[in-house]
Amino acid sequence: MLFSRHIAFLVLNLVFFLIMFMSTAFANQPCNIAALRLAEDLPEQVAVAGQECYQSWFSAPDEVLEDIYSEASLDKIQMALKYEISQYQGNVEQASRLERLGEFVRAAYYVRYNAKAPAFSEALSQRFAQITNQFLENPYALQLGQEQVKAMNSLTLMVDNVKQLPLTMDSMMRTLEHFNTDTAKKPEWVEGVNNLFRAMAGHSTYDEFYTYMSTHNQHIRVLSDFARNNEWALGTEIDFLVYNAIRETGRLLASPYSSTRQAALDEMQNVMQRYPLGSEYEKLWLAAVEMLNFYMPEGLNGLDLGLAKQQIQTRILPNYYECQGSARIRSQDLNLEQMQEVCQRLTDKENDFHQLTKTGFQPVEDDNNKYVEVDVFANKKDYGYYSSFLFNNTTNNGGQYLEGDPSQADNVARFVAYRYENKQALAVLNLEHEYIHYLDARFNQYGSFHDNLAYGHIVWWLEGFAEYMQYKQDYPAAINLIEDNRWLLSDVFSTTYQDDINRIYRWGYLAVRFMFEQHPKEIEVLLKFSRAGEYLNWAEHTKQLGVLLNDDFNEWLDTLHTVPSEGANSSKETNTGQEPDSVTRPEQDDLTPVVLEPRETATLNIHQRRYVAIYVPEWVREVRVWVMNDSRMMPGKDLNLYASLDDWPSVEQYDWASTNKDNNEYLQIPVMTKGYLHFLLNAESLGEEVDMVVYFH
Repeated sequence: MLFSRHIAFLVLNLVFFLIMFMSTAFANQPCNIAALRLAEDLPEQVAVAGQECYQSWFSAPDEVLEDIYSEASLDKIQMALKYEISQYQGNVEQASRLERLGEFVRAAYYVRYNAKAPAFSEALSQRFAQITNQFLENPYALQLGQEQVKAMNSLTLMVDNVKQLPLTMDSMMRTLEHFNTDTAKKPEWVEGVNNLFRAMAGHSTYDEFYTYMSTHNQHIRVLSDFARNNEWALGTEIDFLVYNAIRETGRLLASPYSSTRQAALDEMQNVMQRYPLGSEYEKLWLAAVEMLNFYMPEGLNGLDLGLAKQQIQTRILPNYYECQGSARIRSQDLNLEQMQEVCQRLTDKENDFHQLTKTGFQPVEDDNNKYVEVDVFANKKDYGYYSSFLFNNTTNNGGQYLEGDPSQADNVARFVAYRYENKQALAVLNLEHEYIHYLDARFNQYGSFHDNLAYGHIVWWLEGFAEYMQYKQDYPAAINLIEDNRWLLSDVFSTTYQDDINRIYRWGYLAVRFMFEQHPKEIEVLLKFSRAGEYLNWAEHTKQLGVLLNDDFNEWLDTLHTVPSEGANSSKETNTGQEPDSVTRPEQDDLTPVVLEPRETATLNIHQRRYVAIYVPEWVREVRVWVMNDSRMMPGKDLNLYASLDDWPSVEQYDWASTNKDNNEYLQIPVMTKGYLHFLLNAESLGEEVDMVVYFH
């Protein structure tokens, strides 16, 4: 997995963040970028920093590349790390210093990469790789204490930043020997071991890595033994480690060296035999088959993939129901009543669609997608395992519409989705959004998705219209963007799928809403073009409208205001721009759960408990959470923060916790897969406001 290349931090939130901490206990640590640039002893200042300063390190301005993130500066950090590791005996303070120094190095590489600045020298990167080796050779490197694990995690994750896995792979492979039922109880420790597989994926385009592997093919046998010896972990929360061992072995099929390819092929075929389709651990079979099908299809030895997919679909999505309208539902665990509810919601949305866009219920020419198959997985994990294999879709999303070729009589249009909570509530992520894609394609867009994009200037409509149909006038997350970074209408109209989420979905929504409310006749003109497949005319007309209506759009934006409700509760959107239709309310919760936006500070009133969630995209490797309050406002009252990946946490059951006495809480959470992260803010009848902000790394 690659460290993300696409994070943009808003200056306004950063300034707010720094100001807030000036009045808290965190402010006593002069470790933000501004303070570090004035430090007389930079390595020492970094080593004693607080974790709350990481945010400023990773979002540092480009000009620091000439001073504290310069090659000379990083070399001093490297020497400090070398010394610290030589003295390391596994105590908490030593481990904390190592983690701080390691995170500073990772931040420097991250900022330099995103600034598109010249890379650090190969020699410096190699010295950092040797730092990782030096650490892993230390007898205290793999201790299970909280701070010790953070040090291990940082110094192994650093390998992918410096792109020097050939120098560190031997020592990182040895960490696999320490994975057992005891170490598996520490998720952060497992994450540290998983950094080997992150680095392998991150080096998949580096010739040096394949050259190294060509003379070290014994590592493939080690990975094979690791998977076989740890079958006990399959079906548990940390089975991703075994799964990743198989996938990264399979990725070696891309090697230009025949010896490596053959060794990887042998292992993939062994996995297919050891974990056949239909067995308890068939997900490893899926991993091997996916890799073979992508890199070396001839290695499947005549496997009938079509038949295999049919068997899996019948077993994994056994429930079937035909709506009265266009939808046909296949689900993993929806009962009859829930499938009927899905049908009703889609029917209501379909009626609204036809009325708004004046289709006359007439599909475009050559569109044979009379029906759409709605495939609903029980949870995000099964969606990730099975959907890509069955339907060849990407799964780094909250669901996806797959149009196929509507001109073919036997084509099957479908959208794949999963449930946010596998409980009583329906909670199908992106249900209405994806259904609108189907309706829009069938009744408004001639041809295929490829035809849509041929001349550009249409993404704003494709995604913005789906958002508009889902939210209409109730989309505060979009309206709140207006004050942050206002776009011209002509810019929104030129949006592509390479742009950021807010521009694609939320500004797309604003543009669509503006056109429907202020210029509905122009919508009719555009739809006339798209229904006839005249996408060049669509693009040219949209360009003209953008210039003509820029001022009108700007004035209209000034009229929009979010409707006050219960504070942060009014926003139910996730960071993807495609939202869960409902958030399951935890048992005995006294307030409706809040779904946060990354980098946006939410003010929450805490009575006894408050439940919060945030959607974490696939590229995120770490989530950092701050809860801030002036403790003088609440003398004698204590607030604690708990977090959990797969369900709502409690004070008894959680994955991570921050229980500081000053009501300023901080968590640094490693993540492996996309999905929701759940929080509990637990207090003793506080009745006061706190600010909560989440950042992705």
